[in-house]
Amino acid sequence: MAEENEGADKTEKPTSKKLKDARKDGNVAKSRELTSTVLIMGWLAGGWMLMGYMFRRVSGLFESALLVMNQPFDLALQTIVPLAAQTFLAMTLPLLLLAVLLALLVEFLQVGPVATMKKVTPDLSKMNPVSGLKKMFSMDNLVELVKSVLKSAALITIGGFVLWGMLPSLLHLPFARPAAIGSAIWHALKWIGIWTIFVFFFVSALDASYQKFSYIKKLRMSRRDIKQEVKENEGDPYVKQRRKQLHQEWSQQNMLNAVRGSNVVVTNPTHIAVALQYEQGDDLPLVVAKGEGHVAEEIKRVAQEAGVPILENVPLARGLNARVEIDDYISDDFFEAVAQVLFWAEGVRIGEHRPEPPPFDPPPAMREEIGLADPDTPAPPLAEDPGVIERLEDPRDPMR
Repeated sequence: MAEENEGADKTEKPTSKKLKDARKDGNVAKSRELTSTVLIMGWLAGGWMLMGYMFRRVSGLFESALLVMNQPFDLALQTIVPLAAQTFLAMTLPLLLLAVLLALLVEFLQVGPVATMKKVTPDLSKMNPVSGLKKMFSMDNLVELVKSVLKSAALITIGGFVLWGMLPSLLHLPFARPAAIGSAIWHALKWIGIWTIFVFFFVSALDASYQKFSYIKKLRMSRRDIKQEVKENEGDPYVKQRRKQLHQEWSQQNMLNAVRGSNVVVTNPTHIAVALQYEQGDDLPLVVAKGEGHVAEEIKRVAQEAGVPILENVPLARGLNARVEIDDYISDDFFEAVAQVLFWAEGVRIGEHRPEPPPFDPPPAMREEIGLADPDTPAPPLAEDPGVIERLEDPRDPMR
């Protein structure tokens, strides 16, 4: 009952990892019927193409046998047996080689390259009689039985129809010449072979579809299996989220500690805050902390507690926040403005009154990026309606 309930819970399609793991174990979807049908067709085609060659080899064997008829039996046997073995190998090896190549080709086209030793590794669980009985009455064996019955019935039906169609000719065979008898037999075998291949291909197509369906069904997963796989691959979502949260808190704490050692904090004034640090010998000033919203408030709070000067410079704060990452040096666009800010901040530290630097004037491209209006852009004109000014000056106008 537990196994049945577990199977009923497996309603989800297998994940890509499940399919890859099954493939590594050699568990792939393939149709043996398709392989056997192609082999039969290959053997028939190969036999047809090699018929003349085989006839010559057999004729040569009989000619050799006739030549040694008058020799002692032991001596004739020593001559004919090797020759018969050579003839047999010469006739069968091409067909065997063709069968191997066709089997490899069909298997490769069905499943692609698969390299595994698990299928040939001894498994003691396969010797369990209980498991053997379960497999004996499994759905796969039932399908194999149905396929065998269908193919047998198809062969009998095809043979019956072909012979029924040839019945008038068959009634005259007792009075016909040997050549006519051979021609009739060849005609019957030819049509039986053609229709047999057609039926076998039809059964193979059905079997290939069923094998793919059965393969996916056997690998189906429950929602619990999928969740467990996600945990194994990516970790527990709760633990992952908690780890991410702790990392963010740790990074923010380190950033706030860096604010205490900064030279100045530039603000938006409320939504953005950027902390700058410069020491003698450094190549350029460094952005040691930045943030928006709540983080900006924390930066300003820590700066006030540590006595770090805070300067409101909207364009500079927006530009540094947009273009410079934490622990990166400022770019050349900000060099002059940041130098003036640091000079002012140094004066605050030593108690020397120095004028605040003017607001940073960013280039046009940066203005658009940080959302500042171009100062050279003229104000939009008033409406062309001449009554607009009169209405604005009219004290009775309710909109005034």
